[in-house]
Amino acid sequence: MPRLAPCRRLTVIGVAGLVVLDGCLSKPLDKKEAAQIVRESAAFTRPKFAHIPRLLTFQGYFSSPYGTEGVLSIAQLAQIDPTVAILKIGRLISVSESIYGPGRGAMHHLVITPTSIDSASLLADEGRGAYDAQETIDAQEERPPTSVYGWNRVQREPGWRVPIGTRELLQVDQIHNWKDANENIPVNELAIDFSWRWTPNDFGDAFDSQSESFTALPDSVQESARLFGARMNTAEPMHSRAFLHREGVKWQLRLIQWSYGRGNPR
Repeated sequence: MPRLAPCRRLTVIGVAGLVVLDGCLSKPLDKKEAAQIVRESAAFTRPKFAHIPRLLTFQGYFSSPYGTEGVLSIAQLAQIDPTVAILKIGRLISVSESIYGPGRGAMHHLVITPTSIDSASLLADEGRGAYDAQETIDAQEERPPTSVYGWNRVQREPGWRVPIGTRELLQVDQIHNWKDANENIPVNELAIDFSWRWTPNDFGDAFDSQSESFTALPDSVQESARLFGARMNTAEPMHSRAFLHREGVKWQLRLIQWSYGRGNPR
């Protein structure tokens, strides 16, 4: 009988250790708490911006005979930068085009100047600093891609950005942790699947795919805006995934993948 006591104590210590370890790895977080963390995060509260370049430079993609080069049509401009095309249609910017040389090889310079945008709404477009994973993901969702038309590349000089909308959280759909067999979630991390919707501001009306202003745009401009992501699809909910990491006793949002899984309607 005396020899059984140490074993009993060892067993109790072992079980207690497992309980503490399991508590460290899977501290409960309900959907309401997860929603608050996502909703209040800097990534989620960051507005959607329309990016306005100061200068667009490209060699002549739109071929024309020598001496007959003219300014781009609004449809052609939308293929270069739909944001600029939408703002030009709304008479919110001016676009001054200069052409240097003949035909297909002519160099085009488009100087963009805000004319009817409140200066308080205009922010300097952020430059690329140190690598930031969230900034890279946001850029993929929001900024126009580097445009390549055949052998030609469009260069953009950053100018301004204007907030055009914010996100409205609809619900947290599911919470995943390291125990989920179908997910590769590290210990002390959570993956939060959630749904949200764009809410445009007054300036963003022209970019709202459901607004009269947007649907009145030429079809070619609407299509370019869709391809470049230069619009807000307010008709359908978006589905994204937030990754949380626990620091001490608090959960911190590490990253949001906006088009996780099924992707989002553009």
